Amino acid sequence: MNGKFTYIACNGRLKPGTSIGNTLFFSSFRLSAVAVILLFAYGCAGEKAVVRPPYDDLLKAWTRSVKVYNGLDTTIYATATFKSPEFREAYITRYADGIKAAESLKMTLLEKETGEFEKYNEFFISVYTADDKWNDLEKPNSVWKLYLEDGRGARVTPVSVKKVDRDDALVKEFFPYLDAWSTAYVARFPKYTETGAEPIPGNDTLALRLIITGVFGDGTLEWRLK
Repeated sequence: MNGKFTYIACNGRLKPGTSIGNTLFFSSFRLSAVAVILLFAYGCAGEKAVVRPPYDDLLKAWTRSVKVYNGLDTTIYATATFKSPEFREAYITRYADGIKAAESLKMTLLEKETGEFEKYNEFFISVYTADDKWNDLEKPNSVWKLYLEDGRGARVTPVSVKKVDRDDALVKEFFPYLDAWSTAYVARFPKYTETGAEPIPGNDTLALRLIITGVFGDGTLEWRLK
C-alpha cells in the first residue's frame, strides 16, 4: 500500500509533499466507508433473524436413556426421543434443507407435523435387550408394557407401537444413536385420557414420563417441561 495513503487515512493530516487533491480524495473515501458501515449496521439492527438451535442440539435436548437391570445383568437398554413441537420443526428444517425443498413443501411438511403433535405424543425409541426374544415392544403380548404419565396422575397406554426399519437411510441420519444391536420403534400415545378434559401434556405439566416395565424390571425416562 502507498505510504502517503496510509498516513493520511490513519491520521487525517496532510503530510508534507502531499497534494490537497489527494487529501480530499482520501478524506471523501473515509467518509464514504463510514457511511457504508453505518448503513450496514442499521440494516442488521432492523432485520434481526430468529436464531434457532440446530437439529443435533434439539435431538440431544429431547432424548433420554435408561438401563433396566435384573440383579447385575442389563435386561433392557432404551433410548427415546420425544417429538416435541420444536424438535419436529428442527427435523423438518434439516430434512427440507437436505433435499433442497421449496419453501411451499417445507411449510406443508411443518403443517403435517403440527397436526400429528396435536393428535399424539410420539416417541422414537431404540431398544436393546439381553435376549433378542425380549425385543418385541410392537407385539400385543410383549413382555414389556409402555405407559406415559404427566406427573398429575394421568396415565395412558400407547395407541400404537410400530417397528421401524433400522437400515432406513433417514432413520440412520436423524437418530444416529440407533446401533446395530438395537431395534427401533415409534410409539404413539393419546393426547387425552379416557375421562380427561386436559391434554397431555397440559399447560401446568411439569414433566412427561415414559415408563417401560415388565417381568424383568422397569425403568423411567423423564422429560422436564418447565
